[in-house]
Amino acid sequence: MRRSIAALVIGMFIAPQLAGGQTLAPGTRVRVTHPGEGTRTGQVLSLTADTLEVRLDGRSETAHMPLEQVSRLEVSRGLQRQLMRRAGIGFLAGATVGGVAGALAGSDCRPNDILCPGTGGGLIIGGVFFGTVGGVLGLVAGVIPSEKWERVVVQPRRISLVAPSGGRRVGLRIAF
Repeated sequence: MRRSIAALVIGMFIAPQLAGGQTLAPGTRVRVTHPGEGTRTGQVLSLTADTLEVRLDGRSETAHMPLEQVSRLEVSRGLQRQLMRRAGIGFLAGATVGGVAGALAGSDCRPNDILCPGTGGGLIIGGVFFGTVGGVLGLVAGVIPSEKWERVVVQPRRISLVAPSGGRRVGLRIAF
């Protein structure tokens, strides 16, 4: 009997604290997708077993969102510059567009034109020139920092008291 009472007391006082344990620290910058709010960014105020409280950017009041209605939750990992990635994307896009445009322009050459490189030459010249321009523009765009987001899966915790049939012991089951 004493063990049952002890397990019940432990369940009453410790279980609510475990259920309300924070997996996201207050002040963490998040991006939340919720049917009522859409996709918004803000700062976490608290996270309970069933509710996420966020101060959304541009609003002074707190948004209380039930966790079962949050369709996506992402945590900001800070601002990052992506110089080489964006330069590479710019180069490939510029080279593709420039190569196609150069090949089309070179296909209109007459046999006695001196400054006309032809289809192959137009492809190479246009690809190199516009690829370089695209790479420089991509490099400039990569200097501007962008926020990196990491998806977080938040599942409600399940806590229950267990009383096996036919036994005297009562236990606390916590599933994370």
